[in-house]
Amino acid sequence: MMDLGPQYQPDHPFKAAARLHQSIYHARVLQVGYSEYGNRLTEDDGRALLNYYPGLGVREALRERYPAYSGKREADLLRSEHIPFNLLAPLACRPVLMGNILREAFSLDLFPPFRMQLEWAPSPAEEYLDDRTSFDAYIEGSDIHGERVGLGIEVKYTELGYRMGSSEAGRVRDRESTYWVTTRKSGLFLSHGCDALAGDDLRQIWRNHLLGAAMVNHGDIAKFVSLTLYPAGNQHFTHALAEYRSHLKAAARDRVRGCTFEEYINCLRGDDEIEAWKEYLQTRYLFVS
Repeated sequence: MMDLGPQYQPDHPFKAAARLHQSIYHARVLQVGYSEYGNRLTEDDGRALLNYYPGLGVREALRERYPAYSGKREADLLRSEHIPFNLLAPLACRPVLMGNILREAFSLDLFPPFRMQLEWAPSPAEEYLDDRTSFDAYIEGSDIHGERVGLGIEVKYTELGYRMGSSEAGRVRDRESTYWVTTRKSGLFLSHGCDALAGDDLRQIWRNHLLGAAMVNHGDIAKFVSLTLYPAGNQHFTHALAEYRSHLKAAARDRVRGCTFEEYINCLRGDDEIEAWKEYLQTRYLFVS
């Protein structure tokens, strides 16, 4: 049996369990070595794209979006940057499966033609939030009235809240920044200047929601829904999403949603190729913590 590799003692409990799960994956499934910690592949194995599903266009979608190698993205089994490609890329050219997932997993009745982009933001940035906020995945379709609806997806794995840097802090302090102007203009919030929105636990949800609101303001789409996709064991986002929705007007609360990896993967149904992909996702990401 391959060596699982060292773990990282300061991890919070769910991250520790996820790191161990990915260490077991490299040792028992991939049967390759590790670099530094058990969740990190060697550079050669990272460059061989062993962090990605080998079928259904996943690796091709990665290289279309990111032609160059990144060790953080390609060689770390634990970081979430690779996960949108493994979880979502096969939907792009499968409109029936896309429609089923939108309806059953995300509770959205949208119709083709669909548009999907991975690691995407509208441009030019200065016409929206004027920062580096982007969607891990963006899906667009039409509602029953023929209006275009955008779905912005943020994929999380072991992350919790995060501390903001100096640039972001400046935008938060400035009540005339694009963050607060978009918040006020959207008409979605109970209070236009609620400091809790900018707190470490809610700020990522807020920024992604605001980017979609800016797209509505810009006239790109008629409606926007923000969705966080995360494993059920990461209770941080269950609580954070509930708190965030409490700051929204009643009519807007359904526009910010959560879906667990477990719920999403359970809704994947199709031919043998889809079933093999589903089994991969279950093996790769689902575990009891």
